[in-house]
Amino acid sequence: MASSPAFPDDENGDVLRRMAAEGVDLLSPRVVDFEHCFPDEDSARRFREAALSQVTVAELIPPDEDYGSGWEVQCRQRMVPTHAAISETELRLAAIAERFGGHSDGWGSSSNPDGSPAE
Repeated sequence: MASSPAFPDDENGDVLRRMAAEGVDLLSPRVVDFEHCFPDEDSARRFREAALSQVTVAELIPPDEDYGSGWEVQCRQRMVPTHAAISETELRLAAIAERFGGHSDGWGSSSNPDGSPAE
């Protein structure tokens, strides 16, 4: 039986370990979504424009009135989901979000039942 890849002992490493244990293909490029939260539409829009220098897609998501949340921006980037690539992208986007009064709210990636990228 193949052993699970070694990842750093941090939140991103924990997520990648779980993904590997579930059979997710971490060697193939896939779309990774990076979520960011903002208090208002203007700050979300300004972040979106700035983030497009780092990612291929940045989508505005209006507040969900049922949950009372603020504006969100989902940034999408196709990449091989290595710990380094995800961590570096997260740090770059978080620094941009902070300039506009926002914060990072995690990342994720969808997979098909066989672990291949869902796209």
